[in-house]
Amino acid sequence: MLVKDFITKEIPVLKSFDTGEYALTLMDDYKLKHLPVVSDDSFYYKGIISEKELLSHTDLSINIGNLYLAEVPSVRLETHLFEVLTLITRNKLSILPVISGEDEYEGVVTREHLVDVCADFCQADAPGSMIMLEVTPSDYSVTDIARIVESNKAHILSMQTHPEEKNGQLLITLKLDLEDASAVIRSFERFNYTVLWHFMENGLVDDIFQQRMNELIHYMNI
Repeated sequence: MLVKDFITKEIPVLKSFDTGEYALTLMDDYKLKHLPVVSDDSFYYKGIISEKELLSHTDLSINIGNLYLAEVPSVRLETHLFEVLTLITRNKLSILPVISGEDEYEGVVTREHLVDVCADFCQADAPGSMIMLEVTPSDYSVTDIARIVESNKAHILSMQTHPEEKNGQLLITLKLDLEDASAVIRSFERFNYTVLWHFMENGLVDDIFQQRMNELIHYMNI
C-alpha cells in the first residue's frame, strides 16, 4: 500500500504571512500538533510548524515566516506504508508531508488516518479469527505455519511478527478467514507450537475448550 492510496488533501497549509494565533486555531480545529508551510507564491514545500514551537512564544501575532520550521522528513507518493509508519512514530508527528519530485506540496498523511489504513492493511475488520503463537526465532517458518493453516482449509489474511524482549521469543499474530479456528489451534498444538491467545466470533463453539471441559467432567465423575 503506497502513500498515493491514502494521502489526505483536506488539511490546510500555512504561509509566511499567517500568524501564530491563526496556526494554533487551525491546529485546534483539526486536532493536530503540526501544520505544513508552503511558499507564499506557490505550493513549494518549506517545512512544518509545531504547536510546541508556537507555544514557546508569548506574542502569537508574529508571522509564521519569523518562526522556526521543523525540518522533518517528507515522503513521495510512491512511498510504502511501512516507511510512513517508521517516520511518523520515530519523529512523533501528527502529520507527514507528501511532496512531488519537484518538492511541490501534495498533501499529508495524518497519524489518525494512518490507524485506519493500518487496520485495513491488516484485515482487522475482515470476518475470521485470530491466533497468537510463540516460537523460538530459529524455529520460525512461514512455510510450516501456512501449511498447518491451509491443511485445515483456511487461509492467512495477514500475519505480523514481534520479538519478545523479555524471553527472546517471537510472537506471531495470524488473522485467518476461518471463523471457527479450533481445528487450526489443535494442529498447531500437535506440532508443538505454543498458542498464547486466540479470538473467534461470539457464538461459535470452541472445540478445544469444550473437549477439555468434557475431560474435566469425566475426571470428576471417576
